[in-house]
Amino acid sequence: MFVTLAFALAALAAEPAGAAFPGRPGPIAYSMVLNFGGPEGEAEESGGIFVHGPKLKQASRQLTTGIGDHSPSYSPDGRLIVFVVDDKQGRGDIYVMRNDGSERRPVTSGAESDASPSFFPDGERIAFSRSSGPDSHIFTVNVDGSGLRPLTSGHYGDADPTVSPDGRRIAFVSDRDPDERGDRGDIFTIKPDGSGLRVLIDGRLYDYDPDYAPSGRRIAFASNRGPGTSNVFTARANGRDVKQLTPCRPFPARCRTYSHPAFAPDGKHIAMVGAGSAIDVIRSSGGPITTFESTSIDEEGIGSRLGPPAWGPLP
Repeated sequence: MFVTLAFALAALAAEPAGAAFPGRPGPIAYSMVLNFGGPEGEAEESGGIFVHGPKLKQASRQLTTGIGDHSPSYSPDGRLIVFVVDDKQGRGDIYVMRNDGSERRPVTSGAESDASPSFFPDGERIAFSRSSGPDSHIFTVNVDGSGLRPLTSGHYGDADPTVSPDGRRIAFVSDRDPDERGDRGDIFTIKPDGSGLRVLIDGRLYDYDPDYAPSGRRIAFASNRGPGTSNVFTARANGRDVKQLTPCRPFPARCRTYSHPAFAPDGKHIAMVGAGSAIDVIRSSGGPITTFESTSIDEEGIGSRLGPPAWGPLP
């Protein structure tokens, strides 16, 4: 099996992959929630954020212990991880920590629910989505919590931001341009100052989970535009030349669900969430799929759930 962790996650668009910045492939971070039977037959949970690698044979390491910790994203130098902490009501705040789990501290707080953090290439700012009522919008904030700034507005659902490696564009998902009845969302881009909003990937159904290649020349995303429930696609950074990366043959039907693509820092592979909460890896040019890690949940709800991966560079 090929890996230098050149490998690594739950088709929830609220938990996107973190953007990859150029570098040598390092560990993959992801969240895990373990459900197990308690002493009186009641289900109990544990979990947190884990990292694995950079070599496949290395054991995974747990960085946090909160079952509401998810959506990790690495800083450009690989030394910091930004992530989301949900409370018992599901309201999220953004936190940052060192890549060994130490020096954890909050970045945002308040009555709103924050999600989907992504570093800028300067390592000093973060893009994220904030929900208040039925609407959500894209914001930026400094890593110390100062300088909060909204980029989008209106009665829309804007989510899943990912910053381009040069910091000039932010790709995100929005329902602001429905073309057909089944068009739940398209991928847009906007400049960091809130100007230049435009649609990038305009499918007739649901396009989501954008992630820039480290070169900035291509973008990966998930969509249900083809056969099967969801597949991973790539396109040029201008939205053209869309190609389906994961295989799905409709006759006979041999389809799995793939989502949450995350480029490796060298751009050669893409990690993603496979069916059954597995971390699968495929070359960015396509080809065979390797399962890096796999979990399952039985009929009683016992088992593990993996969250979307973020592929960090070696510090």
